[in-house]
Amino acid sequence: MEEHSIVGLEASPSRVGPEETHAAVLKPERPRPLMHALSQGLIRDWRTHKYFFFGALLLLLTIILTVIYYANYPRPETGPDSPAYFWVAYKLRLHPTWLVDAWRLPGYPLFIDIVYLLAGQGNLMAVGIAQAMLFVLATLEIYVLAILILKRTWMAFLIGLIVGTNVIFLSYIKPMMTEGLALWLVTSLALAIVYFIRTLHIHAFWLMVVCFVPLLFTRPEWLYLPVPLLAYLLLVAWRRGSARRVLFNALPALVCIYALVAAYIGINTLRNQYPGMTAIENFNYLGKVLQYNMQDEAPPQYAQYSRRLDILVAQTNRSPYVVLRHMPDLSKDNALPAGNFARTIILHHPFEFLAKSVPLFLPSLTHYYGRETSGPFSVPLAFMTSFDRILYRANAFFLLCVPFWLLLLCWRKVRSHPLVLEMGAIILLAFYALVITDLGGYKFEDYMRVHIVFDPLLILVVWGSFFLGARFLVHHGPALYTQLASHMRNH
Repeated sequence: MEEHSIVGLEASPSRVGPEETHAAVLKPERPRPLMHALSQGLIRDWRTHKYFFFGALLLLLTIILTVIYYANYPRPETGPDSPAYFWVAYKLRLHPTWLVDAWRLPGYPLFIDIVYLLAGQGNLMAVGIAQAMLFVLATLEIYVLAILILKRTWMAFLIGLIVGTNVIFLSYIKPMMTEGLALWLVTSLALAIVYFIRTLHIHAFWLMVVCFVPLLFTRPEWLYLPVPLLAYLLLVAWRRGSARRVLFNALPALVCIYALVAAYIGINTLRNQYPGMTAIENFNYLGKVLQYNMQDEAPPQYAQYSRRLDILVAQTNRSPYVVLRHMPDLSKDNALPAGNFARTIILHHPFEFLAKSVPLFLPSLTHYYGRETSGPFSVPLAFMTSFDRILYRANAFFLLCVPFWLLLLCWRKVRSHPLVLEMGAIILLAFYALVITDLGGYKFEDYMRVHIVFDPLLILVVWGSFFLGARFLVHHGPALYTQLASHMRNH
């Protein structure tokens, strides 16, 4: 038997059938072309754009800083809303069909339960590590986004480095709150949108919808995004002659998204007696009215509430959570009466409300609310934090980038250029988030916390615009200066 086996292996190809020869000779060689193509691709990338090299370097630096930060604060961190998310996650473990809660959306509790399923029940450290992994992934996605839009490796690397080594981001990513998950979901949505704009493929469109749905059920402020976003994508498709095909998919997408919202609200109404997505919105509405001192502008039927609110604000503070403790008639039914009271004031005085909101856009972009740095790596982290605070102030330039890119979108010569269309989509996402969070938040500390979710997009817009402008000046500045000097000499 052994002898036959040796003879069979040493037999010449002429004594073996064609199928046996093919199986014996070619099959072991199959993996080689794949490895060869991969190695050739890496060599070609190194000789040209170096995308993979700088991507790997960015990944390494981001992981190093994230590990340092977590080692400096090794214990799991919670926030004021964390117990509510833990409670919803606990209910979901007991009753997997109970996705609807009157106070908290199911996105983040589901994320917690998935981590618990993989790492063990109650493993808060694993939840924090999972959020760190999402942050690293989001940093790489920002790098890819910058490459796709800006087409320059050094620009993409520097933008990714600003995001991936940002201690301010990590201070909000680590606690058991929605910021880490939502930041990754927003970045993934932006990447899917740019992919669709580049290709106009239908599968890319529905990938974008798939990215949006979990974001919607994690942070409710994104509820109104589909309408302006799909309108913008239809504009892009119209300029490329594909508007009808996109329209036939945009309408079913809108129906699907808002059918899910309607189903969620319906179940919430039947099960929790709250006709909305989350009762937090009632506190936010009242908080805005108190922030702008508009409680006295309610209709006559609410006059008694206005007077009592004036007294409570003078005695305590303007936090709706504090005020409503002393007003059970407004705080009953998940604070629905308080929400109705505030919404009535806002709807009766929309221009005053907007006039008081617009001045908040600039300070909300630059206001910093940090933490004291301590621990074994406090010195380097404090240095990084001071540097990040300087970079954080650069978010103010976003308000200058918006009209600039809007002008390019309207300029006939460049309005169909991929750079303009893709950057326009990123600005739409970031500007929508800025407006909706400033109209809904009522404390500067909250502005910074909710802005963390889309701050990477702000960085991409601001620094991408700056790098493009600097590159334009380097390449065309001398010629423009020569033309200008010649023109002035002639006149």
